[in-house]
This record gives sequence, C-alpha cells and structure tokens, in this order.
Amino acid sequence: MSSSSSNPEEQQRTVSEYRILALYRFIPLVTPQTNQTNSTTQESWDEQTIMKHPERHPQLLQLQSELYATLRRYETRGTLLIAPEGINGTICYPYPPPTAVDDDDGNDGNNVGEYDNEDDPVKSFISNHPLFGGEGLRTRSSVWKEHQTHDDCDDNNIIKNSKNSRSDSITSDTTTTQQTNNNRPQQAFQRLKIKIKPEIVTLGLGRPITNTTTHTPTPTQQRHAYNQLANPNITKGQYLNPKQWDDAMKDPNVLVIDTRNSYEIDIGSFESAVDPRTKHFSEFPEYLERLAGEFDWSQRDQEQQQQGEDKKKQEQGSDNNGDGSNDTSSNEQTTKKKAPPTAIAMFCTGGIRCEKATSYALQSNLFPQNLPIYHLEGGILSYLDDVAKREKEEEEEGEGSSSTFHGECFVFDKRVALTEGLEPSNKYISCHGCRGPMDRRLLEEVEDGETNYDAGNGTSDLEKKRREYEQLLMGIRNLPPLTYDSNSQRWYVPGLTCPRCHDGTTRESFERFAQRKEQMEICAREGKSHFQDNGRK
Repeated sequence: MSSSSSNPEEQQRTVSEYRILALYRFIPLVTPQTNQTNSTTQESWDEQTIMKHPERHPQLLQLQSELYATLRRYETRGTLLIAPEGINGTICYPYPPPTAVDDDDGNDGNNVGEYDNEDDPVKSFISNHPLFGGEGLRTRSSVWKEHQTHDDCDDNNIIKNSKNSRSDSITSDTTTTQQTNNNRPQQAFQRLKIKIKPEIVTLGLGRPITNTTTHTPTPTQQRHAYNQLANPNITKGQYLNPKQWDDAMKDPNVLVIDTRNSYEIDIGSFESAVDPRTKHFSEFPEYLERLAGEFDWSQRDQEQQQQGEDKKKQEQGSDNNGDGSNDTSSNEQTTKKKAPPTAIAMFCTGGIRCEKATSYALQSNLFPQNLPIYHLEGGILSYLDDVAKREKEEEEEGEGSSSTFHGECFVFDKRVALTEGLEPSNKYISCHGCRGPMDRRLLEEVEDGETNYDAGNGTSDLEKKRREYEQLLMGIRNLPPLTYDSNSQRWYVPGLTCPRCHDGTTRESFERFAQRKEQMEICAREGKSHFQDNGRK
C-alpha cells in the first residue's frame, strides 16, 4: 500500500500544524501458551520462544499490520516499537487531519478524503486501543507550528547559502520558493516504521546470569531471566510530579541520576545530576552495580538503628548514649566508602527508561530494600512543559525562574532538542553522521585557515592529527574541508561528522556520508525531500 505522504497532493493541502505524540506503556501484548503451536513454523509460544522470535508471533504481526494500515490513513510518520512487554515510540501527523473514506469501488478506507476538524483521530485511535490504550498509556503531546521551523534550513537539514553546501548555485526564484516552503510546518520524521522487538527499551539484553548453579543458561534464557529483574509490570519506582521533583532536588542527600546517554546529557540536564557516561542504555545496569559498591550501606543501617535507639531512650527518659558512638567511630576507621544517600531519584527524556531503571534498582538487591527509589513522572518533557506554565505564573507575580533543568533536551526527531514549553531548539541540529545533537555554528561558513592551532594539545599534535585525517579522507569526492573546533578541541568534517563522532568514523562511513550528502544537496536544488515514505514496512 502506497503512503499518501509520498503523494505530491499532500504538499498542496493547507497544514496549519503537525502534532507530535510520544507514547509508551508496559503491558503484556502476548500471553505465553505452552500448548499453542504456530501451524506454519511449528513453534510453541512459551516465554523463551516469544523472547527469541517476537517478530514471528501472530498477535504482534497482526498488531503491526493494524497500526500501519490505520496510521498511514492520516499521513502519520515516526517510529513505534512493539514487543511482548508493551509499546513505545513517537509519531507525527498533520492537523487538520485527512479523513479516511470508503469509495464506491469497495476500497477499505485507505484513500484520503476531506479534513475532519472536529477531533484528533490519531490520538483517539492510540488512546483507546483495546490492547494498550486506556488509563495506563502514558502520552505526551506537542505541536510543531509554522513559526517553530528552522527557516534557514531546508527539509534535508542543509543550511541554505552555506559554503559547505553546493546548493548556492540555486537561482533566486528557486531559493525564494524554498524559503516560502520551509516556513511552513514540516514533518518531524522521514517515514513510518513499526518494528517488532524483544523489548521496547533495551536494558542489558543477554547479560550473563552469575547466580546459576545447576546448568549454564542459553542466551535466550539469560535474556528472559535478566529482563524479569527490570519488569515495570512487577514493580517500579515511585512517581514524582515536576513540583515534587524540584523539592527532591533541593535535598543534598538525594542522589539524582540521569539515565540517558552521554551525548544527550552533554546538551542539558538537571542541577547536581550524576552523569553515568553511558553510550547505550544497556550499559546502565553495570553502572548501577558499580555505583552501589561506592557507598557504605551498613553506615546507613547503623544510623537508622541509632536513631531508633535514641528515640526509644528518649521515650524512656534516659539520656544514656550507650556504645553507639564507639561503633560509628570504629566503622569510620575501617571504611573509606562514601556516606549513602537517603533516596535515589532517576530521570530520562519521557519516562520509559526510568521505569525500567528503577524496576531493576528495586529488584536487583543492589540497594537496601527500605531505600526510596523515585523517578520523574513523564520525564524531562513533562518537566519542561510544566515549568513553562509555572514560570509564566511566577513572572506575573514578579518572581524569578524556578527551573532546575539547564540546557536543552535531546529528542530523536527533526526538532533535535527542546526547551521550556517544548519549543524546538534554535541552537542544535542533527549531525549527518551520528544523528546526535550538533551546535548549528559548526555548519555555518568556515573559512579555510581559521583553525586555532594554539588550542588543544599543541601545534605538533594537531598537525599530526590533521595529516592522519587527510590521509584517511584522500580521494573521497565532494568532501568539505577538514575543520578544527577550538571549543571541543576536536576535528570534524562540516556536513558529514561532528566533533563527537569524527574520531570513530571509518573511511567506508565517510564515503557513504559524502554520497548521501551529495544526494541530499541535489534534492535540495530540485526542491525535493531526500526521503520518501513509500508505504513499505
């Protein structure tokens, strides 16, 4: 079935805004049945088979087809992950929405008809779905309107009139037309993808189980058993709303942990939050294990025991301190570990990673059972949405800003990063190589020879690095000049890599990036989008 979003008529219709819906829910979408066999593959759908081959499960396949068919009727794009444990993703669709209608030829309603301005059929479909909708579904809606687009970038994320782009040969008439089109709201995603996965968010998938005594588990058994230690349907941390979160942030004894990856944290986080420096969320359990070993939890138990004894003595009217002080002094002499926190609070972008992280923290026995584990309800997005409303009220009352979040929040779509009120960033764009956040200034005009050779490790080291890179890139067509960023003290190639990912990029990747960049610039000159949602799965 061909997607209506690839039809040129979509560009002719008036779209006042694009709505972006982030959603997730941990809920079993399939039920293990040892006596149920797939007639095609002769597979018995027990828990391990479901985990090993979720993409074959008939219920998940049916759900995938249903989501594709319905969402494409409304020109929806984005990514949804469905797994035995639930659903997770973000989608974007135009508003007013196109209405799916049946025609006289018995079409099943996949044609796009007139607009229906009365409601939001996409959100209604998702919110009321019989498998994952209802009260337990967590959603966050935002709007991308005309004034929020990057008016100096085209649909292919190429800055117009940049020296590093060959698009400057566009005629004035074409440029004027492109600027007019780019001022319109645009899709936040390139295509619609609905994927069947073992998990809707991956946490330490397939790590070895060290407490087995009878036999060595298979990778599938490891995966299943380990996931049970991070199952939010069993247990998870206590929610804190944005106001409660700010109150917790004021307590110096609360350990605040950012569960996101390092490239996300680099552009914004909460005050006093700990950065685990993980590249992937699957590294987070190992980080928690190391973190738990840094604290002297016996000291916390002794303090609580001493407080209980003091309280009991006060009730009995006794001022005898006993031997508690000597025990504490002895403990301080025998340990160099840190004093433990009174609580742990975790946060992430939209809340889903926190649910798995807090679930693991509670079920792994890494921390005392009576240690409170919190997480920010709705994640940073909920906080930024809420704090914008609070600051408006505080401004009217003459009070200062109360936000404890500094910087911007990275998101996995064309908006790249969001600020308070979920406003798209004007500072960051997406790196063409790693797709992470990249400062816009790095893609603006860079005059050859402006490299600051006095920064970093010194002239000789920088020159050596430059020669190595130039040797690596020799012979690649249409390659922008190698450039040095004095702020990060790293090299990069404008339009292909950023200072963060450049060092780990191979020649094969550079060739692929350069070819893609050339294709995107051709599309930009012709006023086309580089990606088309052609309706394939």
